[in-house]
Amino acid sequence: MTVFCIILLVVSAVSLTTEIILRYVLGIKNFGLEKRFFDFHGSTIPFEDFLPHDVLEILIYAFSFSVLGLILTAMTMPWMLTVFCGMVFGCLVLFGKIHWFKNSVILIKRERLPKDRPNVDDKAVCSKRIDGGGYGEIIFEYKGRGYAVNAVSVNGTDIEEGEHVTVVHKEEGFCFVEREDEEIVNE
Repeated sequence: MTVFCIILLVVSAVSLTTEIILRYVLGIKNFGLEKRFFDFHGSTIPFEDFLPHDVLEILIYAFSFSVLGLILTAMTMPWMLTVFCGMVFGCLVLFGKIHWFKNSVILIKRERLPKDRPNVDDKAVCSKRIDGGGYGEIIFEYKGRGYAVNAVSVNGTDIEEGEHVTVVHKEEGFCFVEREDEEIVNE
C-alpha cells in the first residue's frame, strides 16, 4: 500500500506541477481538457461537487488520496480502511476547492473593469443563473482576465449557468444578454 501511495503521489505531483507551469508561467489557457466529463442538472444535493470532473480535478483527487494514504499507512491502518478514508478525503478536498478556494481566488483577482466594457456583441459565459425576469451574472474575458458583470436576459428566457451568451445592449452597471443559439434563431 505504501508503494502504491508513493507512486500515485509522485505522478500526481509531477502532473499538477506541469499543468501549473504550462497554464500560468507559459500562458497556455486551454488544453482542451477543461470541459467536464459529465454534467448533472437539476439535483438538489450537490453530490457532483464531490466528484472529479476534469483532468485537473482528477489530479487533485489522486494527490490528496495519496497523501492521506501515506499518513494512514504510516500509522499502520488496515489497507481497506486507508483506501476508504483516502477516497472520502479526496472528495472533501474537491468540495473545498469548488466552494471555498475557487471563490476566494475570484474575490482576490477581481479588478476594476474599464468603462467601455463589455461592448455590444462581446461573448461571455453565464456564471449565475439568469431568470427570465430577473438578474444574473456573466463573466467575459478582456485582456486575458475574467470579469463579472450583472446581466439581464433580453428575451425574458432563462439562461442557465455555463451557457454562452452575447451582449446585446449595455447600461450603467449591467448588460442585456441573449443566448448564442437564440441569436441564430432570431435572424
